[in-house]
Formats: sequence, structure tokens, C-alpha cells
Amino acid sequence: MPRELPQDHFCPWREEAEELKERLTSLEAKMASLERHVFGRRAEKLPTVSAELRGDAVSTAARAEAAKKKRQQRAARKAEEAPAREIRHAVPAEERHCPACGSEELKPLGQGRTSVLYEYVPARFERQLHVQEVLACACGRGVVIAPPPARVVDRGEYGPGFLPT
Repeated sequence: MPRELPQDHFCPWREEAEELKERLTSLEAKMASLERHVFGRRAEKLPTVSAELRGDAVSTAARAEAAKKKRQQRAARKAEEAPAREIRHAVPAEERHCPACGSEELKPLGQGRTSVLYEYVPARFERQLHVQEVLACACGRGVVIAPPPARVVDRGEYGPGFLPT
């Protein structure tokens, strides 16, 4: 650590010492930047030295946005390529009555509630499309829904097959 010169001390070497101190600070900052570039994490994706010196027109924000869009497209493509299986969940017999009036005259209400769950089947992943049966009473006040599939985390996309055994 360099010593501080007293303020009342004036000699021909004082100006040169201050200039050298500024230069040392500047060089240390440059060295730290280059060390980050050479030894930094691969995920940082710092631009090459020649690109920085040239001052390429493409901004880092635009490159980051393009990389994010590419990752999202790749994830969507992989989700579509995963083998899919539709699993239907029916309302259990003991719950097939209107919660409002108790009637058992229930009719299907639409296609049902759909959710996507990714499950690990040994040696591959599988995209499962779960459809829960939704029934409505003729009285118009009661709706019954089949129980949802088991999940690792509430509102998550992954099933219990992802948990280690």
C-alpha cells in the first residue's frame, strides 16, 4: 500500500509520484478487467478484446435479448418434441352429487380443466396432458371437478417421477 505524502511537503518528485499513483490505479483496473475476461465464468460471455477495441455496433443488451429469445425458442421446441400422453381424470363416484342441492343429475361442463405436467419415465421424459372432468348440476349452482394429478411443487410442471428414490 503506497504511503500518503504530507500536504506541506513540496519537492520535484511529488508531481511524478502522484502521476505514477494515478497510472497504477488505472493499470490495476485494466488488469482486473482483463483477468475477468480471461479467467471469468464462461456464462458471462464477455466480448473479445478485439471486438471491444473495434467497438462493434451491436450493443450487449441486444445480444442478451437475442440469446434469451433463442433459449425460449429452444425450450418451446423441446417441449413440443417430448412424447405426449393424455390422461383423463374422472370425478369419483362418491363426489358425483351437487354441493348446492345434492342432486346426482350432473352433466359435463365443457372439455374439462387441462394442465400440463412433465414426468420422468426411466430413460426418457414424457409430457402428460391431464384433463380433469368438470360436471355441472342441472340446478345451475353446483360444479364438481375431478381431483388434480400429484405434483412435486404446487402449481409446478413436474411430477413425482422427478424426485430421487
